[in-house]
Amino acid sequence: MLELFHSNPLLATITVGGFNPLAAAFGLITFIQVTQFIYYGFDANDPSND
Repeated sequence: MLELFHSNPLLATITVGGFNPLAAAFGLITFIQVTQFIYYGFDANDPSND
């Protein structure tokens, strides 16, 4: 049963008792992309409407 909790450290996004900088970097990039998608989704911020 304990073997289910062992995973590849490179692909682990949820670590028990630790910090995964790779997952944090991808999470930050995803957050920036989503905020840009929402920001440029408004008509007032559309660069093609100049």
